[in-house]
Amino acid sequence: MANPKFESGNEMICPQVIDLKNETRAVPISIEGGIVMHDPFPEGGDVSVRLLKLSPGATTCRHNHTEVEFWTVISGGVRIHLDEKTFLLLGGESIRMDPLSRHRIEALDSGAVMQTVWWHSRAAFEEATSTNEAIGKSRPLLLVPAMLTPNGNMHIGHASGPFLYADVLRRIAETGGREVFVLQGTHGHLEHIAIAADAAGLEYYQLAEKNTASFQEALHRLNAVSDIFLGTKPDRRGKAVVLEVFKRLCSKGLIAEREHLVPYDVQSGRFKVDAFVHGKCPYCGGYSSGHECEDCGALVLDAELPVDLDGRSLERRPLKRLFLNLAPLHDALESFASRNLLPIYAKLYVESWLSRGLPEVCISNPNREGIRVPIPGFECQRFTITMEHVPRHLLALETIREKSGCPAFWYQIPRHEMPELDILFGADNAFGRLLVIPGILSALDLHEMLPRRIFVNQMLTLEGKKFSTSRNHAIWVNDIAAEETAEPLRFYLCRCRPDGSVEDFSMGAYESWKRDFWDGRLSRSVAKANEVIGRVATDELPCPGQWSATDIAFLADCRRFNAEVRARFEADYPDVRQLTRAIEAFVDAIDRYSCSVLQVPAAPKVKEALARTAARAVTFALVGLCVATYPVVPDFAISIARSLGLEVPKLSWFDRDWMAEPVRLSASHDAGGR
Repeated sequence: MANPKFESGNEMICPQVIDLKNETRAVPISIEGGIVMHDPFPEGGDVSVRLLKLSPGATTCRHNHTEVEFWTVISGGVRIHLDEKTFLLLGGESIRMDPLSRHRIEALDSGAVMQTVWWHSRAAFEEATSTNEAIGKSRPLLLVPAMLTPNGNMHIGHASGPFLYADVLRRIAETGGREVFVLQGTHGHLEHIAIAADAAGLEYYQLAEKNTASFQEALHRLNAVSDIFLGTKPDRRGKAVVLEVFKRLCSKGLIAEREHLVPYDVQSGRFKVDAFVHGKCPYCGGYSSGHECEDCGALVLDAELPVDLDGRSLERRPLKRLFLNLAPLHDALESFASRNLLPIYAKLYVESWLSRGLPEVCISNPNREGIRVPIPGFECQRFTITMEHVPRHLLALETIREKSGCPAFWYQIPRHEMPELDILFGADNAFGRLLVIPGILSALDLHEMLPRRIFVNQMLTLEGKKFSTSRNHAIWVNDIAAEETAEPLRFYLCRCRPDGSVEDFSMGAYESWKRDFWDGRLSRSVAKANEVIGRVATDELPCPGQWSATDIAFLADCRRFNAEVRARFEADYPDVRQLTRAIEAFVDAIDRYSCSVLQVPAAPKVKEALARTAARAVTFALVGLCVATYPVVPDFAISIARSLGLEVPKLSWFDRDWMAEPVRLSASHDAGGR
């Protein structure tokens, strides 16, 4: 067919006909993965247009972007994977894609020809990036930090990660009136515990219970509150939930029998499985025991590792075990990764495994302790820790229901009554938390329980080296917090929390900071603020008097600080590092203002009127400091609040007018808030 011709004055215009069905025509095209693409004019203008021809089954990668996009299917049909939904778009149908919506196009068996038009809309993008605070806030919040392995005590490397931060997030949510539950506990069955028990000459559960008690003491010293605590040894219901989950996974065809050549110790007559062997991780090349790689967090099969803990190369013997097949859960995990609230580390981690292929995960071993496998031929094997992750979440659900006075088994709880689940863990535990837990929850059709927020921390090192329980390279929480309050330690660990990168801890740096800020600037600032208040009141705070430019400027500082604190508390991912630095800067501002008030001479009447205003201003500042510090150093915050006649800090305090609000001081208001 010849190109149509149009006349414009004396000029003949010959528009080009684009024939995507004939890829040999001289049109600018690109071909990738069975998709022919043509851009009629260069991309990058106000509006971009692309024509696509998709071969049967061809698919784009899942992605999102800042632009608004409009798709029209010209012929054929495609399957659209949009965020967590999947639907068909057929010839003659169109759909709009808003900014940041994660999408993938998959051609049907007939193939498809479609057109996409996209443009940047600042208003649409800003709406997409704004936080929808109403989402999920009506549901209770369940915070689940990773379980601690009870092969030793808690060191500050542990504390700086999920365990302390879970308490910080809990208190942030509580200031906004949210109902919150925290699940803490120790791992059930890991060979790391068996190794430590052998070294200590103790039985498995003896060592686990001893170290679990130490862990609970460390949480108590850190003032890290937990509502539900699960120890290593499961009770009858704990065992039953594991078997219930296992039965459902079997019914979905996700459990397979596999045989491998596994290290075997002739002297002891035992297979060396799990952490009893170690070597190079087959995925990243880092150090790995037969459970998880310390560098990339991948689950590593013991059959892939060369030597035992003594460095001996062992003979290999066949061992048949049970495995969880993650491959059928690919689409569910892809949908999970499409959630906008997942941090970049989590998205990239999940998508990297989706692209390389999901592995099978060992769920049974010939271990000495654990929950027995109820399958003929596997009676001598016990479930691995992989099968205990999700059941612990489900036990927490049942405990929450019991606390509410409406007991129910997990499978009886209406989906809309399930809490929002947020999980916290170190990057070296990523595989289990980002693939196994979401995968099993999806297989159980518990989509409402999929983690909404995921808090991943990197490593905290000690003097440049990894903390290590087995190598005793650590500072133990119960030692450092034995002689005094752990409040300064809480603040400092929040201040150097290893969110996006590895951070280093040294006792010298901590003690220097403690002398400078905690024992110095903070104490001095609060004491001076109380002195300003004490000049005009001993019981009830009077109304303001005269105002100066200094008072007005300080009040503006207070309002800016309160606005920053509110924004950080209401963020989906509160940045506690920046919060602590904002607190330090505000403490210095309180100190400077208090000094200016206390040092300036004035006539008695003028001085008294100005002093009343200053007392109100520093009260306003102390209220803001209470709210800001409560998640980080709760005892300090509550002590200040009580000196002002208040109780547990609430975010709603920022909505009250502290220039006119009645304030009845306690008898201890001059105690410096410490």
